Amino acid sequence: MPSTPRHLALLALLALAVLGCGSDEPSRSESAPAPEPPAATEAPADEEGHGFEPGHSQAVRDYYGVPHSHEDDGVGDTEAEYHQPPRPATGRIGDPITLTGSNLGVRMQVTVTGVVDPVAGVSRPARAGRRHLGIGLRVRNTGVAIFESDLRAAVLTYGAGRRARAVTGVESACSNGFEGVLRIEPEAGARGCLLFALPRGAKPRQLQLALEQVPAEAGGKWRLR
Repeated sequence: MPSTPRHLALLALLALAVLGCGSDEPSRSESAPAPEPPAATEAPADEEGHGFEPGHSQAVRDYYGVPHSHEDDGVGDTEAEYHQPPRPATGRIGDPITLTGSNLGVRMQVTVTGVVDPVAGVSRPARAGRRHLGIGLRVRNTGVAIFESDLRAAVLTYGAGRRARAVTGVESACSNGFEGVLRIEPEAGARGCLLFALPRGAKPRQLQLALEQVPAEAGGKWRLR
C-alpha cells in the first residue's frame, strides 16, 4: 500500500519515541566521578598494640606479640609500658637501647661501650684454642623496680655467623660484678663487661642482649664492626 503523509508522520513519531527510551548510562561526553582514594592505614600492630620497627626480628615480634600476664598493681597501663620490644631495634658501639624485662617495672637503658680484647686479669683461662673477649657495657635503670638479675641472656655472633653465649662466674679486670647477679636501684647505673670465649683470632660482629627471662634473640642488637 502506498505511504500517505499521515502514515509517514506516524512513522516519524515512533522513531522519536524509540530514541527517547535510550540507556540510563551517561553519554560518552559525561565522565563518572573518580573514586575516592582509600583512607591511609597505620602499620599493623600486634595484640597489645606494639608498633614494631623494620629492624625488629621475627623473634622479637613473636615474643612481644604474645600477651604476658603480670600481677595487677593498679597502675593503669603499667603492664603494657613494661612489656615493650627493644627501642631502637638495633644500634652500634656507643648507642643506647632501652630494654624491658620479664618482671613488671623492669626497664634498662643499655649502651655497648666497646670491645675489650685482650682481657686482663681473667680469673680462669679459657679452654685450649680459645681466649676470653670482653664487651663493655654501661647500664642505667630507667624503670620503677630494682633490677636484680644476671646478664646471661647475651649472645655474641662472630666469624661467619657462629654464636657464643656469655660466660658467667669468670671475673676479669673489666667485669665489675657483671659476671654474676647485678643489683641496680631505679635511676642508678653501672659499668662493666661481659666475657665470651671465642676461638683465637675470631672477630666479634654483633651482640644480642635481653634482660631477665627474655630470650637473647628477642633483645637488642648492637653491630660491633
